[in-house]
Amino acid sequence: MIEVDVGRNIRNELRKLLKTYRPSQLDEQLTTACPFYEPENRELTSAYRLIHDMAKSKILVKLQMKLDEISVVSELPLEFGRVDGAAGNEIVLTSKDSDIFLFIEIKTGNVKLVQPAIYTILRGTKTLVAELRTGDILTINVSLAEKIVEELLEHMKAQEILRESGKKIPGSECRYCGADCEFRESVKWKWSVDPLKSLPDILGNVDTVVDKIAAEISREIQNRSKRVCEAEA
Repeated sequence: MIEVDVGRNIRNELRKLLKTYRPSQLDEQLTTACPFYEPENRELTSAYRLIHDMAKSKILVKLQMKLDEISVVSELPLEFGRVDGAAGNEIVLTSKDSDIFLFIEIKTGNVKLVQPAIYTILRGTKTLVAELRTGDILTINVSLAEKIVEELLEHMKAQEILRESGKKIPGSECRYCGADCEFRESVKWKWSVDPLKSLPDILGNVDTVVDKIAAEISREIQNRSKRVCEAEA
């Protein structure tokens, strides 16, 4: 059973959870009601993966061209999972490098909050979530990340109480569930939308996203410089 003491030892509780779940699976845990829900491994089709990687590479290239004073890295491995990109003072290829000051997650489909919150908490590093369908940027700082993960842990604790009592909450999520259950629908998840339909909007928002990320990075650099000056004063 997951023992949750909200507000204390959140990183330890999170690491316990990540022995069972990948960061990318935990958004589903927070957005589903049934305590017996089990996420299926739904890999992106090659077309969706291609669109994501295309957008990611364009964003990182344009970002590096726009901000010569920082370095950008792609696909940075972390303790659990990996982020699409990161910005730092020097070329960084490991998650342990202290010069990394910002993570970047590229979303061309459904936006996730728990996944970037986990990365932020475990590294103490702000994560920017770029939503390519809208051109919006979501900023996940440490305080917000802690709140998101606290909600996740509380939710899963409540679900475990229901699980112990055998209470199920069937619903539309049953057809995405991998559990062996009487409510499981026989019609499984299928991609029904043409992935190329959203391509013009996604690529059309690349420059907008780059400008917003660059502005956030510039603010971060200014804040860091200000803190250094204050410390030396």
